[in-house]
Amino acid sequence: MAQSAFSIHVSTLLKGPFRMVSFSHQFLAVSFGILVAGMIIIGTWIGHQIENNTVNRAAAIATVYVESILATRLQAFLRGGGIDRETRAALDRVFVEGPLSRKVVRFKLWSPDGTILYSSDELQSGRRFPVQGLLAAAFAGTVQSRISNLDGPDNASERARWSELLEVYVPLRSGASGKVSTVAEFYHSTENLGRDIRAAKRRGWALVAVATAAMYLMLLAMVRRANSTIAHQQRDLNRQLQQLRTTLGENNRMREQLRDAAVRTTALNEQFLHRLAADLHDGPAQEIALALMRLESLGEERSDAGATQGTTPRTFETIYRALNASLAELRNMASELGMPRIAELSFADTIRRAVTDFEEKSEAKVDIEVDDALAEAPLAIRITVYRLIQESLNNGWLHARGATQQVLARRDGTHALIEVADQGPGFVRQAAFDSGRLGLAFMRERVRLLGGVFEVETEPGCGTRILARLPLSLDETASA
Repeated sequence: MAQSAFSIHVSTLLKGPFRMVSFSHQFLAVSFGILVAGMIIIGTWIGHQIENNTVNRAAAIATVYVESILATRLQAFLRGGGIDRETRAALDRVFVEGPLSRKVVRFKLWSPDGTILYSSDELQSGRRFPVQGLLAAAFAGTVQSRISNLDGPDNASERARWSELLEVYVPLRSGASGKVSTVAEFYHSTENLGRDIRAAKRRGWALVAVATAAMYLMLLAMVRRANSTIAHQQRDLNRQLQQLRTTLGENNRMREQLRDAAVRTTALNEQFLHRLAADLHDGPAQEIALALMRLESLGEERSDAGATQGTTPRTFETIYRALNASLAELRNMASELGMPRIAELSFADTIRRAVTDFEEKSEAKVDIEVDDALAEAPLAIRITVYRLIQESLNNGWLHARGATQQVLARRDGTHALIEVADQGPGFVRQAAFDSGRLGLAFMRERVRLLGGVFEVETEPGCGTRILARLPLSLDETASA
């Protein structure tokens, strides 16, 4: 159980750093390890092949020595005559005294029973050793060669002078039967041979290293190009995903805003109807009721024979004033509920018309600044702005009578910025919304229903600013 927990812990530690590295870097690291391992394996194999080929080539040269130089001298011996004094002297002149001694540092002739029939080291002649290894293979009929570290029992005298030698066994056949009767053993110095092998190995390793580096650089270039493409595509996908998330968030916000606005508008419409009913009941209805009562009283007076005629003019005057006041109030309410024909007006002219209508009604002066770039806008936008300015100016005139009022309208890209300000006493913003006043609530919901932004900036004693930002096209309204 403890061992399993330890292995899981080690696996977690190993995976941890890799999670911090990109996939391309992981791939390059793994491929680098594989290429290096392959380079070592291939280089080692090529080195062995170079060494074996060099040794085999030396063995082939030794075979040529035997067949070309020694064949005539050993014919009598191979026919069974044995090595006499003259043959031994001839071999000494070749391998001990002659120039070949610089190439072949030791030469031996072996009999099938393991006896050294001749050696360029006279002390070894006549000694007998077990027939095994390469010697046995040579007696079987094949040329054998190797670089020997001279650890055999017959190499005592060679170990005293050299650390290693090239050892070659050449089978010698006698007569027409072709049977191997003797094996010639050559020992070559490895000084030049080792130098050639090392040089060939260095060239082989250099070739393998260059090929490996070229493959890795090509792989690196391909991975970097692929990684760049993937990173570019990933950035594009992330950007598109972010845009989709932003659009989705805006759509959800707009949906919630429209749902909330619809709920508020329904409630506000109901409250507006109640307020309109209350105004009609408490205003014109009371005046008309008073007039009716006075008419009823007049009728009773007229029917009463004892009534005086002097009260009739005053009664009619009272009725006249009540009915006239009711008529004026009803007309005022109708003018507030109605709207001029603005379908033929531009957006800028609609704003000016709203201010002019207020000035004619209130006999007050309003400072106005309108950007003539506000030429085109949907009718719903113009109606909303007209009502917004009308309600804002009426509220300012009602609560800040005599204070300076100002209307500013300008274009900001695809939106219109409307500002209505006064220098009145101001109020507590949240308290005004919580009090149930319908003017601010209606303005806010009208603007929000069209995808706009509505703000009120006010504090007690600091005046009031109504700010609205509305889109100038139905497309902007739909995407807000």
